[in-house]
Amino acid sequence: MPTPTKILLIDHDECDIDTLEYMLQKDYLISSLDDSEKVVERATCIRPNIVIVNPEMPNLPIKALCDKLKTLRPPSSLLFLSSTNTIELCMEAYENGADDFILKPFNPIEIHEKIRVLTRNIAIKQKLEMASETARVAMENSFELGTIITFMESMGACTDYDELSLSFFNAIEDFGLSGSLQIRGSFGSLNFRCANDSLDATILSDYQGEKKTIEQPQKMIIHHNNISVILRDLPSPESMKYGRLKDHLCIMVNSTVSRVTSLALQMELEEKREFGVEETLKMTSTIKEKFQQSYALYQSNADSRVSDFGQQMEAVFFSLSLDYQQEELLLDSMRSLLLEMSDSTALKTMLNKNIDELLHAVTLLLGDQ
Repeated sequence: MPTPTKILLIDHDECDIDTLEYMLQKDYLISSLDDSEKVVERATCIRPNIVIVNPEMPNLPIKALCDKLKTLRPPSSLLFLSSTNTIELCMEAYENGADDFILKPFNPIEIHEKIRVLTRNIAIKQKLEMASETARVAMENSFELGTIITFMESMGACTDYDELSLSFFNAIEDFGLSGSLQIRGSFGSLNFRCANDSLDATILSDYQGEKKTIEQPQKMIIHHNNISVILRDLPSPESMKYGRLKDHLCIMVNSTVSRVTSLALQMELEEKREFGVEETLKMTSTIKEKFQQSYALYQSNADSRVSDFGQQMEAVFFSLSLDYQQEELLLDSMRSLLLEMSDSTALKTMLNKNIDELLHAVTLLLGDQ
């Protein structure tokens, strides 16, 4: 059932007020006032849809009344009812915001028709305002959802906590908000948009191990598992936007918590991988160093043994009483053989090359971290 139209009658003529009340009370919600000193206060309290006022009422603050009625939401329609029909009075009435002007003595049919037109205009304005508000809310909601989608996309591409905090603040700034953020983990606490010794940092650090939301005028504090947030410049809790923003912020905070957790795991894996590569590099370098030491020792021992063997063979050849040419031929053959046996340069080169290639590959892998 539609709300009945509220009409306020303001006139010092009791006879006219009684007549109008009798005419209109069946179809409208009627209030009347004959005290000029209280008209502004009473009109503000009643918030009528239509005001029928006699501008000739003694001591009536007509301009203050008209100004006040136009500031009401929705504004009141003004119908001036006067026994004086001068150009000056009509001009003053319309300058003060009158929607229509009726001359006394009034015709009941004319009064009804004027009110019917004003009521229809009020209904049209209300529908237009509702449509405009619906469109505005839809546009705001679409923009806000777009902000959430953009935040989710940028958050997924973050590789560290600095980038994550930047994505978070970009999103809340698109909502017209400001604030500060704390991210917690095995590394301790990281504060963003506030100094470590500030009041905000103290509030953010007041996490007691359970999720909690604290709502204050134009401000909200959210504590979660690994993050805490202070949000400022929020709209009034009575507004529709407040409820929408609260839902959006809940999505953002939960998503940020999940991303902080996944980033922590990702960074932990990267650290382990980097540590493993560094250990492999150290081990390979140690192997090369030990190989070079072992090779030098081996080469020294081999040279010593080959020299001893050569001397023993020369003594044997001398004991055989061979002629000079036979002896020199056998000695040359033996020395050539021993030289080939003791020369492991090719083996050393091959092993060094393989180890150097391994070191290079591990170094490149470490550089990709």
